[in-house]
Amino acid sequence: MNSQRILIHVKNKGDRRRLEDWLRTRYEVLSSESEGLLEERFDLGIVDGPSLRRLSKAIHTRRKAAEPVLLPFLLLTFRRAGGHPTRHLGKLVDDLIVRPLDESELCSRVANLLRMRRLSVELKKEHDRVLKLSVTDDVSGFNNTRYLHRYLDRALGSPSARTEPLSLVFFDLDNFKRVVDAHGHLLGARVLREIAQAVHQQLSEDDRLVRYGGDEFVVVLPRQDKEEALAKAQRMKRAVRETPFLQKEGLNVHVTASFGLATYPHDAANKRELLAEADRGLFRSKQSGKDRITVTNGRRPHKRFDPDLVLNE
Repeated sequence: MNSQRILIHVKNKGDRRRLEDWLRTRYEVLSSESEGLLEERFDLGIVDGPSLRRLSKAIHTRRKAAEPVLLPFLLLTFRRAGGHPTRHLGKLVDDLIVRPLDESELCSRVANLLRMRRLSVELKKEHDRVLKLSVTDDVSGFNNTRYLHRYLDRALGSPSARTEPLSLVFFDLDNFKRVVDAHGHLLGARVLREIAQAVHQQLSEDDRLVRYGGDEFVVVLPRQDKEEALAKAQRMKRAVRETPFLQKEGLNVHVTASFGLATYPHDAANKRELLAEADRGLFRSKQSGKDRITVTNGRRPHKRFDPDLVLNE
């Protein structure tokens, strides 16, 4: 049986049985007068005039929720003088068929509407694939700076931004040039990917890892204050320091990283300031001897982090 599901919401029992007989050999058929039927998963709905009038709001809501994928509906109607069933086309239904019903015509219209749905699903998948590629870093396999700026614009522009903290962690590798000089650019890129994977294992589902450029990364920690972010940064730092890289190549490369941490809105009023404060913390860690974390205190006093706190375990 075809996996595509046809919903039949037709008041006339004779028409409903006829449609069921014609379609059930090709498709999975859901047939009832119950309004709850619209809550089921289906690929095409077939309705008559009374059902369309009674369920117009529910149909509109269901179609809207499916966008940009098309959820097609076919209307069974009569040819009446002065009637205009085509007024529903494109709004609530995508095609109509006039009684008396013909099996061949019905099956052709159903197949065409299902083909339109398949095309819209494929187009959505391709759109999502291209969108994902546009925000994915080729080297690390994680997010790129385009994604970072979109994410921060959306997060810091939301109504809850002032009441929910968002922490940002900058880190880059210490003396990474030595790795590249010793093993070449290709294996250097492999190390960056493995480091990103090691750090990602320390993150929660809602956290975001971004390769900022070169050997520098940014981690976005939504709804996490300084204390929570610091604990996570410490785990990330240990993961980088304690993980041997390029083991599949027969090597055991060890590296360390320096970190800077800033939190919105405590340290910054906007995205630009938040990025600058986290980057300033990273620079302070480098100046203080590397392989450490600097928690910045950019705007107002904080009971644990005043002034900047540099940690080296």
